[in-house]
Amino acid sequence: MTQTIEPKRVVGPLSIGVLSIAAGILALGAAKKTGILEPDLARRGVALMLGLMLVVTGNYVPKLRLFQASGGQAGTSSVDRFAGWAFVISGLAFIGVWIFAPIDEAMLASPVIGGAGFLLVMARWLAWGDKSGASANGSVLPRATPARAAIFMLLASLFWTFAIFFADTLWGDSVAQWMAMGFIIVLGAVTPFIVAAMRRAKEI
Repeated sequence: MTQTIEPKRVVGPLSIGVLSIAAGILALGAAKKTGILEPDLARRGVALMLGLMLVVTGNYVPKLRLFQASGGQAGTSSVDRFAGWAFVISGLAFIGVWIFAPIDEAMLASPVIGGAGFLLVMARWLAWGDKSGASANGSVLPRATPARAAIFMLLASLFWTFAIFFADTLWGDSVAQWMAMGFIIVLGAVTPFIVAAMRRAKEI
């Protein structure tokens, strides 16, 4: 059974890239609050950063073998490659919409594009599970490693951010704010269990 190695040359650049983009998002938010940037321009900047984060993450999905199953079934590398390309393409499309489309249209179209990328990856993963028999014996879930857990949490955050964009367009800021607060609460509640699972995985 092949074990996944998470070398610093992979995890390090990914961490630096994600943290740099997150710093850029915070800087744009601060610029909006202080009046340095107009709200619409700041919103476009934040959206571009989110799309870039999806592109960067997608680039590293195959390198970290994100979907390597705990049961060791073959064929997960094709799922990783598909996921990587899906995230990169949807991220670039997300960026393109925010560069060229009016803000109202971008607010509606971009989360659909981003969400479609996630749904395609999920469908490809489940299809592989059914074909390989991993779903039947319960070993379809990826092998637990710290880097995989971090990327899954990052992708979950991006997916929920796209949902918040969509909700903000349809129902306004109040619903979007409640969704953001709910996600933070759920993430805070789930994180200890993820950490505990990672510790158990290391002991096995």
